[in-house]
Amino acid sequence: MTLLFTDIEGGVRLWEDDRDAMAVASARHDRIVRERIEASGGQVFKTVGEAYRAVFADPVAALLSAVAIQRAVGAEPWASGLPIGVCMALHSGAYTERDGDYVGPVVNRAARLLDIGHGGQVLVTAAAYALLADRLPGGIGLRDLGEQRLKDLGRAERVFQVTGPGLAEGFAVLRSLDDPALRHNLPSQATSFVGRTAELAELRTLMSAGSRLVTIAGPGGIGKSRLALQVAADALDGTGDGVWLAELAPVAEPEVVARTVAAVLGVSEVPGRPMLDTLIDAVGDRDLLLILDNAEQVLGAVAELADAVIRSCPRVCLLVTSREPLGVGGEHVFRVPGLAVPPADLAAPDRLAAFESVQLFAEHAALHRRDFVVDDASAAAVAAICVRLDGIPLALELAAARLGSLSAPEINARLDQRFRLLTTGNRTALPRHQTLRALIDWSYDLLSSQEQIVFGRLSVFAGGWTLDAAEAVACCGDVEEWQVLDLLAALVGKSLVQAEVIQGSTRYRLLETVRHYAAERLALRAGSDASDVRAAHRDHYLALVETAATGLRGPDEDRWLDGIEAEFDNVRAALAFSIADPGSAEPGLRLAAGLRTFVFSRGYSGEVIEALGALLGRPDARQPTRYLARALVTNCKLLTHFDRSPDIPSMAEEAITIARSLADDDLAADALGALNWFSYLQGDLPAALARADEAVALARAAGSSIRLVVALGHRAVFKAEIGDLDASLADYQEVLSLARVAGDNYTLVVTLVNLGVDQVTAGEFPAALAYLQDALRVADAHGYQHLSAAAEMNLGFAYLMNGDATSARRLLVGVLDRARATSEMTWVHAAFLGLALAAGADAEPAVAATLHGAADHQYEQARQAFDAKESKMRSSDHARLRDKLGEAAFDAAYARGRTLSQADAIALAVSTAQPDPAASAAVPTARRGPADSRAGLLSAREREIIALLAGGASNAKIAETLFVTPNTVRTHLDRIRDKTAARNRAELTRYAIQAGIEPVLPSP
Repeated sequence: MTLLFTDIEGGVRLWEDDRDAMAVASARHDRIVRERIEASGGQVFKTVGEAYRAVFADPVAALLSAVAIQRAVGAEPWASGLPIGVCMALHSGAYTERDGDYVGPVVNRAARLLDIGHGGQVLVTAAAYALLADRLPGGIGLRDLGEQRLKDLGRAERVFQVTGPGLAEGFAVLRSLDDPALRHNLPSQATSFVGRTAELAELRTLMSAGSRLVTIAGPGGIGKSRLALQVAADALDGTGDGVWLAELAPVAEPEVVARTVAAVLGVSEVPGRPMLDTLIDAVGDRDLLLILDNAEQVLGAVAELADAVIRSCPRVCLLVTSREPLGVGGEHVFRVPGLAVPPADLAAPDRLAAFESVQLFAEHAALHRRDFVVDDASAAAVAAICVRLDGIPLALELAAARLGSLSAPEINARLDQRFRLLTTGNRTALPRHQTLRALIDWSYDLLSSQEQIVFGRLSVFAGGWTLDAAEAVACCGDVEEWQVLDLLAALVGKSLVQAEVIQGSTRYRLLETVRHYAAERLALRAGSDASDVRAAHRDHYLALVETAATGLRGPDEDRWLDGIEAEFDNVRAALAFSIADPGSAEPGLRLAAGLRTFVFSRGYSGEVIEALGALLGRPDARQPTRYLARALVTNCKLLTHFDRSPDIPSMAEEAITIARSLADDDLAADALGALNWFSYLQGDLPAALARADEAVALARAAGSSIRLVVALGHRAVFKAEIGDLDASLADYQEVLSLARVAGDNYTLVVTLVNLGVDQVTAGEFPAALAYLQDALRVADAHGYQHLSAAAEMNLGFAYLMNGDATSARRLLVGVLDRARATSEMTWVHAAFLGLALAAGADAEPAVAATLHGAADHQYEQARQAFDAKESKMRSSDHARLRDKLGEAAFDAAYARGRTLSQADAIALAVSTAQPDPAASAAVPTARRGPADSRAGLLSAREREIIALLAGGASNAKIAETLFVTPNTVRTHLDRIRDKTAARNRAELTRYAIQAGIEPVLPSP
């Protein structure tokens, strides 16, 4: 049979725009659709509003009906301003009738196909195409639109568009999950989504009604994750900042929760600052749906994150899956039941097919026995299996997997025996967790001894693995490497291991419930098998990291970077094992040191710095080996870039001593370079310059182009700082030559930025622009976010020096946007200074002075010195602002800036860069009277509140300080906003600055 589904595009909006006209148009549309369906021999079996569902015995009749409807709708003289466009979908297959309606995967697939089309378009699935291709009526064609991921997240569907006379053309991209406008990271699923119609509707209602935190709770294997993914897919409409999935199943430590979410959202860590604070600041007012999947093992950390997001990120909605609720305010708990099961005594195949549990079992059964159908011989057993397994999806899938070797009645019989063995004596009481464990026990007992061994060993993987990894980790002892592929394939066939193809490569994983079970089995094995397997796991990922490190500065860098990022859950697990294992100091140091280049390109710096701190603090790690020295240098470079620890010089000196004792010039050049760059950033240029030649000589002696480009690049910067531009340029030219030969785009960008900086300093604006724009182009092309920010920041300063504050402001705000996404705070400090200079050039002097205070404070907090160019521009602007404002006013505004939190300073900088005309009307750009003239709009209590807010206090801290409730604070802030027209904390802070209200720092 062939289904024809139709609906008016944007029908709800059309009703809202003109109800009377739409009522007339809807009646005419209904007449057109129904008449042509019935004229072609079709039967309308369901209507919802303007949506029609019809069934045809002949696919050609369904096609002709669709064409006739589109032609008639296109020819109809609809009311002006009321465009009526009808979306259509044709799909063929078998389905089940229930109470006059039709159900089953085919019906669901047709509905999903309809969702991706446009008004005037007729879409056809591959199944319908196969029936139509050789029977197309004259003039009608089927255009191949390629494979499209529908919102059921199942297999991609080959989609065709009906073409011919009288049919519209030139449609936009289909609204499938492949549409670039739909921002998401939702994974494809091996099978289609079955049932859960009521649950989906209830969850949609919850979320559309304003519930911002919904926890989908239930036992393992109940289908929480799949339901959440479907809700998320249905929510994708191309608006906002998208839908993002954070997989928490591999996460074992609470502190990794925020890091995992941050990685999904592209937020990098700031060492020394709580990851959660960084994440909240970065997300801010982004409009997105975040799915936190498998939260139960880190429930407290997820609860803390969810509470912070709900309180501080007003446009974020959270969908959490967990075996138990989070227990935080505002949480709506949705408990997932099993799939609907039939009556235990129902044995009629046609009636059984209407139940979701039977549909799921039958779909998975067909994967293992191609000819399987629910017929008279199997119906009673299938019904019993579904009832006894409580409709738990994972249990049904595992049971269906046994159909390769057992019949449905045999499966039912064995389930009965196994459940009796594993219950506590009451055969009628089968708690769901016991039921699922019983089924996995049963599946495990049916494995061969070698399958059992490999199954347990696979539990050490976090977040999935490749075949190569499985062969390296699972082949210890009594399993040979050549056997792993067949054993892994057997486990996939029995649904204990999941396999999915990602970009042409197969990746394997264990469902989390199954992984925990396998880990328990591994722990029960005699001897040291568990420890040996974890060591093999660590060694495999150590080899991967060290191999990748050699290719991370060359033409294949993207492939290697992507490879490590795909395996970072496993790398994290290997680091954790190295830290905990008494004998793993050396491999742990090698692993952390090998991640240096990856961290600079992709993030995760905080985790690597923490791991290095733990490993370097162990007595067994202090032997003066090459591995210790490399780890020390890596720690120095990461801390220099992300934290500026005062321990950096001593660590670098220790590494230099070790390198010299080993006569390792490459290592010595690396360590000396780390020390030199730190000295330069701390303002000790003479010390850096004194050692620069030695670093270059060591790198040349070692024959290492990687070390040489770094040493030459450092020396070029130092030479430029002292005005020796000819020597600097000579070094830069050699670096560029080496980088281009090696295909080292990272070094190329760094050098182009530095050349641009030199040209800015020399006042050569066109040359500076050329270098920096070229650097930005290459950095953006290769995803070097922090280098793109560096290029934009220096371009901003170039425009400032050329007198173009508007262009500078645009670029510097872009730097802040990148910084908030990547947590690369080095450029934030410079962007503050640049925006202060831009404000000094063409904005309110008091705001410029405040930003100067914020910039100076941020530089001091980071222990970062101003370079010569920055220092000169800063001093000049300070002097000019003092002349405009007067000493007292300048000092007061500057002092206020020093009290701002980084988040409020960023908000002020951004609001200054994009002034709101309405806000400007309410908040004049210059003070016209005494300090309290505008503050006089506010009551004494309101002035107290805005002073604390300007000092960086949260609503809760204000309430605590003033001995009122947070609700009272919120009420006062609403009134303050009404009086001042300030809409957010940044504008309120700006109002306080301009009204002369002194910020009050909250007590600790």
